[in-house]
Amino acid sequence: MASSLLLAACGGVEAESLADAESQAVASQSLGGPSEESADRRIIVYQTTSLQLMRVDNQGRSHLVAERTGAPVVSPDGNRAAYAKLPDGHRPGDLVRSSDLYVLNANSGKSTRVTQGFDDSEPVWTPDGRVVLFQSTSRTGVPSLWRVKQNGKDLTQLTNVGTSQFSSAYIPNPALGGTVEWDADRRIIVYTTTSLRQGEDGEVRIIAFDRDYDVASAYSLGKGSEASWTERGTVVYSRNEGGRVVTVEARVP
Repeated sequence: MASSLLLAACGGVEAESLADAESQAVASQSLGGPSEESADRRIIVYQTTSLQLMRVDNQGRSHLVAERTGAPVVSPDGNRAAYAKLPDGHRPGDLVRSSDLYVLNANSGKSTRVTQGFDDSEPVWTPDGRVVLFQSTSRTGVPSLWRVKQNGKDLTQLTNVGTSQFSSAYIPNPALGGTVEWDADRRIIVYTTTSLRQGEDGEVRIIAFDRDYDVASAYSLGKGSEASWTERGTVVYSRNEGGRVVTVEARVP
């Protein structure tokens, strides 16, 4: 699934169609459990086909939060949503040179800008909701993962510090619009990268973090796609072998 921000840059009928498919995926994200007053009451956010971020209040009324946004990502406690936003002057077809991260408070409906002035995108909450991981290239010129607290403090580069994309120490970012899945108990993520060759699998990669969400280790499980954790703490993913798709299960220490 393509990144919302890339869709905004591309524009056109095809981009609108893809954006519509993506909006259906995010429209039902719940930001709050049922209250004692009404077991059916939910607070939700969703993204429209025109890349508007909307919030639904307790009375079922929709409110515009922001325009030109990426898909919202709900926090583990269900009270916040992180999202990336393009500049107000951005037009379909323009290159994405800048996008800022925001955190929406589901109860107040107010958004707080967390980062500014770079191409920050693809936010992911940590399992405890303490910080947000995100991707950025323009901060250093090298695609990297960063972290920041929801109030904008403690901005830290996590991967590729002092390295280039041609270094053996380079850690590829998750594919834009892809899935980053946590094994929350062990603070480990699994994700798939984008292949440099069309039609080929990317890499299935692991990053393990310490208690402060600094990188403890990072490595590849090999070529593959659609990676996810099992209840056993292993990773299951698909791999294309000679035109035949096989399922691989890998143990992660």
